[in-house]
Amino acid sequence: MFKKEVSLINKKIDVQNEKNKEVKDQILQAAKSLFSSRGFDGTTVRQICDEANVSLALVSYHFGGKENVFNALFEPLRHTFMNANYDLNDSLDSLKSFCRNFVLYRTNEHELIDILQQEIVMNSPRLEMLKDVFLPSWEQLRAILVACKEQKTIDFESIDIAINFIMGTLMFSFNNPFLNRSSFDTTPEHIADLAVSFVLDGLHTKN
Repeated sequence: MFKKEVSLINKKIDVQNEKNKEVKDQILQAAKSLFSSRGFDGTTVRQICDEANVSLALVSYHFGGKENVFNALFEPLRHTFMNANYDLNDSLDSLKSFCRNFVLYRTNEHELIDILQQEIVMNSPRLEMLKDVFLPSWEQLRAILVACKEQKTIDFESIDIAINFIMGTLMFSFNNPFLNRSSFDTTPEHIADLAVSFVLDGLHTKN
């Protein structure tokens, strides 16, 4: 009898946890869409709740406020960039992989990267809590480019300028309908290949 009651309690807990996860995912998805299109300051908690079709109290219950929702959005990006490893012994191949992976991620998570771009351009006060989101990728790229220089696989005068040029290329806004009046008749993989070729040509790589 006792085991049965424990089993029922555990089952109820599992069901509630699943419901909580669904609600949190709905809130995060709604926030990502709104932050991307309206910006952080142009989005209210009520708008997020309306978009997610949840009650206003649930944002406070699950996240404690809009800033915590914003911060939680970037957890996947933190995990992706902080856990990426590149073989610096083959620096040129690592450079290609870095660029390709970044463009594919940017394509799949374009709303998230759009939000990050907005925050950087505005020099937002939230940048401090986003340092661990974008700085690891910049440091990875720097390490790769230094290795490329040492192995003489690139011929580019300044590592610092190269990093800024490359990241600007990889974070390009091809999803923006204002800048791009016609649709791209190509795949994300092909776009990634074109970006890699563009970067390598700009760095005067020695294949």
